[in-house]
Amino acid sequence: MSRLEPGWRWLGVVGALCGLTGCQVPINPKLPAPTRLVTEPFTEGKYYLYVPSDYNPEQRWPLVVTCHGTVPWDIAKFQVDEWSPLAEDKGFLVLAPKLKGTHGDFLPPPEKQIERQRADERLILAAVTHVKAGYNIATDQVFITGWSAGGYAVLFTGLRHPDVFRALALRQANFDRRYVKPCVPLLDPHQPIYVLYGSLDVLATDEAKEALEWMREHRLAAWEHEIYGSHRRHPKLAYDFFTKCVREYPWLRIEAYEREGDLPLAARFRVVGSPVPTAFAWDFGDDSSVSREATPYHEYTEPGTYRVKLAARIGKRSPVKRTIEIEVPRPSFGERYADE
Repeated sequence: MSRLEPGWRWLGVVGALCGLTGCQVPINPKLPAPTRLVTEPFTEGKYYLYVPSDYNPEQRWPLVVTCHGTVPWDIAKFQVDEWSPLAEDKGFLVLAPKLKGTHGDFLPPPEKQIERQRADERLILAAVTHVKAGYNIATDQVFITGWSAGGYAVLFTGLRHPDVFRALALRQANFDRRYVKPCVPLLDPHQPIYVLYGSLDVLATDEAKEALEWMREHRLAAWEHEIYGSHRRHPKLAYDFFTKCVREYPWLRIEAYEREGDLPLAARFRVVGSPVPTAFAWDFGDDSSVSREATPYHEYTEPGTYRVKLAARIGKRSPVKRTIEIEVPRPSFGERYADE
């Protein structure tokens, strides 16, 4: 929901707006598998989980994390209820955390909101890890989406962890530049972001457009989708975007490791990709020769910061290119995913 002036008199106003603009509450679906409320043991936070009735641990399953909007207008139970029929039909797991950063139409100052978003981040990441420990989750198919004020958690957690979330989907989402400042050093310009808003939505359209402007300023891979209508939830459109990313947008990430032994200027590189790359060309950023190995080892002659570039062949498409900056000795990421 949009940020409104404090006071109980606004509850009736927002309720009326929901009636006019379509803040519909999902009906508890009748499905063959139960929805479980789980306590995450590390943070002691809670999340709802739906696992399809035909779940088979012998195969890898996608996972969708869905973030609720402003309480009480939206809650985690509503999110899992609206997503679980789609999960049962299409074959993926749904995780809906109980968030702290979406309580109240009148949001706190940036420092307080960021504190709440960090708490939500801890819960979301711990819950994903918890689910991965119990189920066979496809690491390259973990997605995060949110409706209305749930967009705060989607951007804060999703943008800060492109190694975890393959793609993001904002549905009629709220946005504030001040709340995403801690994301900027960790942005991956290749992480797909879907921004859906309604042409008649009086609650979130302006903020969705502001989010798009911010993304373009930071050269992020944003897809804008304006549809006719009001403040609707549209889980199917987010799901369609996620499947499109898997089908058409390769997932490719470079990882750098410290080499074992007494070689502080040495690094081992590997790439994680989906689909799996079949050919490689590594430029280590120090005028050395190109390596064609899948997991090359390289020893630098001087300490410093180096731009490591990879061109990887995936199927019949043109080579997919990625760049990272690392610092040696003892390889560590500088600007994690610099654009070409």
